[in-house]
Amino acid sequence: MAVWFDLDGTLLAVDDYGAVLERACEAVGVTGTTQTAFLAAYHETFTEQFDALAPEPYLDAARAGDAAVDRTVDPTAFVDALLHAECVESRVPAVVPETLAGLDRRVGVLTNGLRAWQTAKLAHHGLDEHVDTVVASETAGAHKPDPAPFELAARRLPATEQWLVGDDPEADAAGARAAGWRAVHVDGPASVPDAVAQL
Repeated sequence: MAVWFDLDGTLLAVDDYGAVLERACEAVGVTGTTQTAFLAAYHETFTEQFDALAPEPYLDAARAGDAAVDRTVDPTAFVDALLHAECVESRVPAVVPETLAGLDRRVGVLTNGLRAWQTAKLAHHGLDEHVDTVVASETAGAHKPDPAPFELAARRLPATEQWLVGDDPEADAAGARAAGWRAVHVDGPASVPDAVAQL
């Protein structure tokens, strides 16, 4: 058996992503009406680029935001600040690393996020010590619930049974079952121990 976990909303959570964006903006001096205009352009471009599996959606979006405010923002500095903010603003209950450490199965993270960002968050919270591999949608060439990420994950950790624990009913649970996996839905990181008990 191989056990896979979604990351955002499953192993870790952010209570208010708006606060994450504000923290990143403030770190590079973007405030007030400039921040509002910057983030409006950022959101629109990020969604388009992320959905299209563009290689650098965060940087592309930051550049769009910069253009919207007359080139007053350093896009690279904003992206660095945003990754830092995602790391420090996300929370991982103590039960999560305890549960992962107690698993006697190979463990993977299957995420729709960018691999570099997700591995940074795993490392920040010390969860990387309990994970054998990370499969990201950008590597698979498609986002969950498309079968491609599940197929790549199964090749990474071959096993007679593949399980996914995740918080998204469609991308995680439905996607896993359509790929022939078993799935457990969770409401957030605090539910992870109960989910693992069902495996």
